Amino acid sequence: MENRKVKKAVITAAGLGTRFLPATKNIPKEMLPIVDLPIIHYIAEECVEAGIEDIIVVIRPGNEAAMTYFSPNPELDRTLAASGKEKQMERYYKVAGKANFIFVHQNQSLPYGNGSPVLTVKNLVGNDPFVVCFGDDLVLNPGGPGAVKQMVDAYEAHEDAYGVMAVTKVPHEEIVRYGMVDTEDGSGDGKIKRIVEKPKLEEATSDFADFGRIVLAPEIFEYLRADNTGKDGELWLVDAIEQLLAKKPVYAKDIQGEFLTTGDPLRFLKASYKYAMQRPEIAEELKRFLREEVL
Repeated sequence: MENRKVKKAVITAAGLGTRFLPATKNIPKEMLPIVDLPIIHYIAEECVEAGIEDIIVVIRPGNEAAMTYFSPNPELDRTLAASGKEKQMERYYKVAGKANFIFVHQNQSLPYGNGSPVLTVKNLVGNDPFVVCFGDDLVLNPGGPGAVKQMVDAYEAHEDAYGVMAVTKVPHEEIVRYGMVDTEDGSGDGKIKRIVEKPKLEEATSDFADFGRIVLAPEIFEYLRADNTGKDGELWLVDAIEQLLAKKPVYAKDIQGEFLTTGDPLRFLKASYKYAMQRPEIAEELKRFLREEVL
C-alpha cells in the first residue's frame, strides 16, 4: 500500500428516498435543502476541504438534479451580477469547480444494497484509496475540521490501515439502531475487531456506532462483489468491510462533531434546526419563533 493519499471520494445518492415521498418522486433526497443548501452540498464541501480531487457521485437513472446543481449556469451568474447579488452564490462557488465532479448512474444489474453504488464505480476508483460518503449523513463541527478531512488524516496516519470507519458514541440504549463497532482497546480510535449490525441491547459490548464516512483501500473490492451478497440477498458494504478486517487492519475514528442523519422527515427537521442555529442572520429570530410556538 504505497499510496496513502486519499484524493477520491464516492458520494452515494442513488436511493429512492421513499420516506420523503412524494417530495422525492423527482428530486433526490440528497438535494433537499438544509436551510438554503442541499444536503449533498455540505458533503461535497467536506470533500473539497479535505483536498479531494475527484468527487464521484452515484445517482439513479432519471434523477440528475445533483448533476445539474454542480454544473455551471452562466445565465444565472449574469443575472446575479447585474443585480448586485453575487454574494448569494459565494458559498456555492467555494465547492463547485474546486474538484472534478463525476456523475455515474448506478448499475441496475447489481443486487439491491448500499454496497452497489460503490461497486458501480470500481473502475473509476482504480487502485487508489477512497472515501465513501453516504448521501444522507451530515457532521456538524463549527470551527473545526470536517468529517472527511478527519477521516483522510486518520487513514494516512495509520500506515497499516486498509480502512477507517467513522464512529460516534451514542447512548447505550440507542446502539440497537446502528451498526455497533467494537475495537480491540475499547476506544473510538482503535483497531476494529468486530462490527455488529443492530445488536440486541443485552449483547452490546460497545456504544460506538458507525455512520456514513468510510475510507477504504482498493482491496475492499476483493470482497465487495456482486456474487457476495448477505442478509436478504442484498449487497452490504459493511459485510465486505467485516471480511476485509478479518484479514487486514481496519480502524475506527471517533469523529469530532455532531453526527446528524437526514434519513427521515423528523431527523431531517432536527438537522435543519441545528444548521440554522449556526446562521447568525436567522438564529435569533428562529429561536424566538420556536419559543412562541412552544408556549
